[in-house]
Amino acid sequence: MSFFTRRSLNKLQQAVISGDLTLLKKQFTKLDQTLLTEHRFNYDNSVCNLPELAIRSGQPKSLAHLLQAGCTRQSTHSDPLLYQALQHPQQSLALMTVLLQADAPVDYPDNDPGSALFACFRYCSDDTLMLHLSRLNEYGADLNRRDAEGKTPLLMALQSDYKALVQMLINSGAELPDEIPQGCCSEEIIGYARRLADDLKIRQMMLG
Repeated sequence: MSFFTRRSLNKLQQAVISGDLTLLKKQFTKLDQTLLTEHRFNYDNSVCNLPELAIRSGQPKSLAHLLQAGCTRQSTHSDPLLYQALQHPQQSLALMTVLLQADAPVDYPDNDPGSALFACFRYCSDDTLMLHLSRLNEYGADLNRRDAEGKTPLLMALQSDYKALVQMLINSGAELPDEIPQGCCSEEIIGYARRLADDLKIRQMMLG
């Protein structure tokens, strides 16, 4: 690799990390597409491709530009890009939204967990969980999908005694099962969920 190519790659890395779109666009056009796809960057004690670099550095604008410019959407790690985005401590929602806008899939049957819905429960804090699930719902996620243990997002919310999330999920179309496994959650939260589901049915009937 020539000195000038290495210098351009270093400048490109700096542009992605800093979110400098002007510099990013300038350096991006100087480099061969094959090199941009195959080159690996060192960042924060890990090796990553360009989109992963934008995700790890918490730069949604850089990520959006890279995806629009045709960068690979493949991950170099076991976690898909969407799961990597969910693990960012500050910019997870913005990064996830960029990926969803770029038609990133929500479900990953070969991964654990098999859907971004359940990855949210694994990686998101209680303060941000509902926002992330709501965003996935906006992009067509199946709120009645079950994980490997047969749990739906609604059942997981019930187990967490998270009333606001239970309300959001039911109002968004999550179905409350007729039978809920005994002992998995409190009778109070089950009663609350049943009242919400009944109220929703009444509203739907009134609207025709």
